[in-house]
Amino acid sequence: MTNFSLNNCCQLWGDNDIDYCYSEPTNGSRGILTIWHKKFFQCCSYFINRWFIVFSGLFKEKNTPVIIVNVYSSCNLRVKRQIWADLLEIRQREPCKSWCILGDFNSIRHERERRGINSSNGNKRELQGFNNFIDNMELVDIPCIGRKYTWYRPNGKAKSRLDRFLITFEWLQHWPGCKQYVIDRQISDHCALLLKSKVVDWGPKPFRFLDIWQENKEFEHFIKSKWESYLVQGNEILVLKEKLKMLKSDLKGWNKEVFGHNDKIKLDILRNIRELDMRDDVDGLDEIKIRERRELLSQLQEINERNESLLQQKSRALWIKQGDSNSNSFMLLSNGGE
Repeated sequence: MTNFSLNNCCQLWGDNDIDYCYSEPTNGSRGILTIWHKKFFQCCSYFINRWFIVFSGLFKEKNTPVIIVNVYSSCNLRVKRQIWADLLEIRQREPCKSWCILGDFNSIRHERERRGINSSNGNKRELQGFNNFIDNMELVDIPCIGRKYTWYRPNGKAKSRLDRFLITFEWLQHWPGCKQYVIDRQISDHCALLLKSKVVDWGPKPFRFLDIWQENKEFEHFIKSKWESYLVQGNEILVLKEKLKMLKSDLKGWNKEVFGHNDKIKLDILRNIRELDMRDDVDGLDEIKIRERRELLSQLQEINERNESLLQQKSRALWIKQGDSNSNSFMLLSNGGE
């Protein structure tokens, strides 16, 4: 994941009114990408480290100053200790106390957050060191909803909770009731995370015209025949409004009938993967079930490729220029997962 540009990030987000910061991979460290919407967040300054990016900015709705840190930690304990020490030093000198640290820490807090990996004295020292880091930073490990683990080895025999949000009490004063949600994984070996403080009603979704509709040879005839079949009386503005409303409803039904087959298959595949993962969390999977999950992932990849042109056109925000679809990218503002 190199050579990121603003256009790439606009495609990932689905909106042009965004900005980003990207740390290139160097000497064993992974790249870190953070994207924010300029309507809601103003980045005042940032600091790039090999293993994390620190942002100082304002959430515009409440004009709240915050520090946000995006982490992709090393697997090496010595390097982890240096990362913890560097972040603690920054925390102590920063006047802003509302902090949110997120990403792949490559560490666990308790033995129950890991399965299929043998414990050792080194692992116990790392576990204690990570907990000390959280305590020294005065961070809160907020409740986690959903999956028990966030990272899975491809063969399904090992899993850990490596990714999380850690926030300060001052952050909770501005956004009480914060919870982190573990999203079902698909292609990635990491699960995406979502931080929410409350449910927001965004109102009805706007109507979207999909370019792929025009590729269907029946589309033009469908529109024309439906439009001519609507019988509405009144002035021209009222007639136009009501006919557009009826056409919107009919287009939704037509789109589901013509293009909804792949979506149903994908949902069935994801449901089967989720059932296997839940069984894996409790009892583990035998070789037959591991092969079954691998075959489901292959089918999911095929579905994603077939839906590529359609997914590229769908957005709940502004339309973007055509380009490479990033529907398979693992991006969560931005979790440093693979």
